[in-house]
Amino acid sequence: MASRGRIIIVDDEPELIAAFVEFLNDRGFDAVPAAGAYAYDALATAGKPDLVVLDLQMPGESGRDLLLRIRTAHDIPVIVMTGANDLLDRVLCLELGADDFVEKRITPRELTARIQGLLERRGSGRRDIVRFERTTVDLRAALVMHNDGTEERLGISEIMLLKAFLANPRKLLTRDDILDLAPALDRDALDRSVDPRVARLKRKLATEWIETRRGQGYVYAPQNS
Repeated sequence: MASRGRIIIVDDEPELIAAFVEFLNDRGFDAVPAAGAYAYDALATAGKPDLVVLDLQMPGESGRDLLLRIRTAHDIPVIVMTGANDLLDRVLCLELGADDFVEKRITPRELTARIQGLLERRGSGRRDIVRFERTTVDLRAALVMHNDGTEERLGISEIMLLKAFLANPRKLLTRDDILDLAPALDRDALDRSVDPRVARLKRKLATEWIETRRGQGYVYAPQNS
């Protein structure tokens, strides 16, 4: 499966960025850590990144100098990360060409969302994020993210079922249509009849946008488009 993008996170605190790297890789990115400018140069030579997350305060070449080098040589999106929310740092980095500015206390989930959004705005990100009333679904990671911060996985058959609805908005899908578009393939789909599968999916998504048409089938009727 193709990567969502190569991300290099430049920071000299390995324990801190390990969580970011793990979270990004779990969601389909190719994220790698770099302990400083020298390590970044080696990684960037081996494979040009699609986005760089860059710490300002590092031994050796500073984050500002590396940002200037990156911006001079490439049009790569850069998110600057710092331990202090200093207005002067923010202004200087934006003037040097940074695309975003975050504090180190940012959660892996928010950083990933900012990366995905920035890549999409630049035209290099895949739009695999679907939002419902109280959840957000990452199709590539097969992950449901609830607004309260909890997460749960979707099985193969659940992803196929969801994609069948997404591909046919506001169109009536009969039970036969659904069986053709999204057969129950994985071991988790113990009941292969359509109604219990749709009910379980709706429960995970916490959505009413998948509507039951009694005696006919189901209609996915999103309210945000």
